[in-house]
Order: sequence, then C-alpha cells, then structure tokens
Amino acid sequence: MRRLLFFLPILVFAQTALGQDQKFHFGLKIIPSMAWIKPDLKSVEREGRNLGFGYGVQTEFKLQENYVISSGVQVNYRGGSLKHEFKVDSISTASSTIDYRMQYIEIPVTLKMMTNEIHKIRYYGQFGFSPGFNIRSKTDPALSEEDDDFSDYTNKLNMNMIIGAGIHYTISGSTVIFAGIEFNNGFINIFDKDSKDLPWSDGVKSKGVTNTLGLNIGVLF
Repeated sequence: MRRLLFFLPILVFAQTALGQDQKFHFGLKIIPSMAWIKPDLKSVEREGRNLGFGYGVQTEFKLQENYVISSGVQVNYRGGSLKHEFKVDSISTASSTIDYRMQYIEIPVTLKMMTNEIHKIRYYGQFGFSPGFNIRSKTDPALSEEDDDFSDYTNKLNMNMIIGAGIHYTISGSTVIFAGIEFNNGFINIFDKDSKDLPWSDGVKSKGVTNTLGLNIGVLF
C-alpha cells in the first residue's frame, strides 16, 4: 500500500498540469498475473510458475480518435522456478530446483488501436515494449542462511514485448474503467555474468527470460 501511494502525487500533478484536455487520461492500475522463466540451457528446465503482481500509474495520449499511446510507471513482480542439473564429480550428476522472485520498475510504452464506442464500450488491441530496471531479486532456497538476496547475479536491465487486448467502459464524462489480458515476452537475459559462479551453474552463465500472462485492470480520469 505504501508503494502504491507513491504514485498518487504523480497522478495529481499530471491532472493539475493538463487540466481537462480530453486528449490525455491518467489513472491507476493493478496487474495480477502468472509469471515464469523460459530457460535457454540444456541443463536447465522450467519447473513451475509464480503468481505475479504489478501496480502503477497509467497515462494515455490520443493520437487520433482510434489510436492511443499508452505509457506510465509500474512496479512488477516476475519470476518462476527452474530445475538445474549440475555435475557432482566426473561420473555423477545432481539437480536443484530454485525459485526466483524478481521485482522491477517498468516504463511500458504501447500503441492502442481502439474501436468506436458501442454502448459506452470500446474494444482495443495493443502492442509495445516495456523496459524494466531490477530493484530486488531473491531465491528460495537462499544462497546462504543469512541472506536470500540474489541481486548480484541479476541483470539490472530487462526488456519485454507486450501484446494485449481488452475493453474501455465509460462511467461518466472522461472517467473510464478498463480491463484486458496482456502477455509479456522477455528478450533480455535476466541473469548477470556472475551467475556462472553459482553452486548449481557448473561454471556456465545462466540464461533465461521472464514471461507473464495476466490481467490489466484500472481506472482513467
């Protein structure tokens, strides 16, 4: 809740600065999702998904009647479980399942293509990208008994492609509630070069991208 309140001054400032110009909309959103990591090594398998969650401020600028640029700032939780196989000695191998939990500040930028309004409802499809900056990473089991921090082995920059669809419903005047489904496909390795030093890495840098499938729900003013 305290982090959500962080975005309220941004919302108030933006509304005050731009007044009632109908080309602009500002609001808040939440993003419940299912998150997983797609590995890119033969010795690593995807083992499970995590419940993800995000929240933030959304802004929209109308280019034309049916085309909108959507952006904002959001905090998003990503991750998933991976099963790592590694050598114990020259003959034996073992495996370890690690649950990764990562938190990012993201700035999504998408183009929304919208239908004309039909009984207060407008349908949309959207496409774009979302650069993200890692602010926290943890693993379970932890690397040590004292600390579960994994930030030293996480790439600080992330990038996702966004594909989605949903609806806008006009409540009154310029106030709109929206709901949609959104798929995020990562294409930057989430692991840092130091991940080769992990006990389950076999001296090889880990490789994987984050994916999420979830809902995008909010209100615009």
